[in-house]
Amino acid sequence: MRFQTIGRGLVRGLMVAALVAAAGGAAAQSSQAFPNRPITIVVPFPPGGSSDMAARVMGERMAREWGQPILVDNRTGAGTTIAATRVARSAPDGYTLYLVGPGTHGVSAALYKDLPYDAIKSFAGVSLISSAPFIFVVPADSPIKSMGDLIAAARAAPGKVTYSTSGTGAGPHLIAERVAMSQQIQLVHVPFRGAAPATLAAVAGQVQFSLTDTSAVPYIRSGKLRALAVTSGERSKLFPDLPTLAEVGVPDIVYPLSVGILAPAGVPQETLQEINRVMRIALNDPAVRERLEGIGFELKATSPKEFDELVAFEVRRYQDIVKAIGLKLE
Repeated sequence: MRFQTIGRGLVRGLMVAALVAAAGGAAAQSSQAFPNRPITIVVPFPPGGSSDMAARVMGERMAREWGQPILVDNRTGAGTTIAATRVARSAPDGYTLYLVGPGTHGVSAALYKDLPYDAIKSFAGVSLISSAPFIFVVPADSPIKSMGDLIAAARAAPGKVTYSTSGTGAGPHLIAERVAMSQQIQLVHVPFRGAAPATLAAVAGQVQFSLTDTSAVPYIRSGKLRALAVTSGERSKLFPDLPTLAEVGVPDIVYPLSVGILAPAGVPQETLQEINRVMRIALNDPAVRERLEGIGFELKATSPKEFDELVAFEVRRYQDIVKAIGLKLE
């Protein structure tokens, strides 16, 4: 009887030990298995624009690497603050990411008061994806052939020349107003919800020009739009014959379109590094490079810290521009 009691106790002890070991192993495996469920990339712009395309092309390649779906959630409105709020309030586990344009992110932080997040402190950098120029374009049948012509037309008709952008307070809006300020001209802003519809407004002749992103590239190539200049510091590799603003007599206005990935603040460093690792794989994939470079992006990965620094720089820079031009929400 004593032997049976000892035997049963031993068996129970072994079973408990086995269960504890199994649970510990499962926990360790779970902690090392990121990602083990779908990831969402929140995009603050509507489908069809270049930023949305960057998220989708990158997401497709990253999903293949991980063997987990990557979903794109287009959350537009309120100058990207709706999307930013969703990400800032999400669990800091790496499963919700933010496709951010640092410039627009900074503008929104300056324009919208009492936001439920801090544009810098509420997020953690993962990596830059790319930069590209914004492009001044006019309808194909426009008499305007150059930036000089555009400025002259605005001077001849103050407050009459209309232009479209991706929205009030978006990077193109601020850049156009900076150009107007430097050239002492008055323009009429026609905002749209995203770069794609703003570009189409120029194609249809609804506005006299548009300052848009690389979503205009197919229309430029097909002859439906005429490109005048780019906002980058150097000529675009995609359109090497297109001058920069400095080259057409508008100096000190250099604002490329940068996009990258942020996560909510508090995501573990090992998770950020894993996402960064797979982003680098995607950015080095020839098929990804062909698709994104084909629309004018210049691809470049950074470390999480480097992207944190870039976002902070762009947020502060665009906030200063908002104050300088006196931009306010209407």
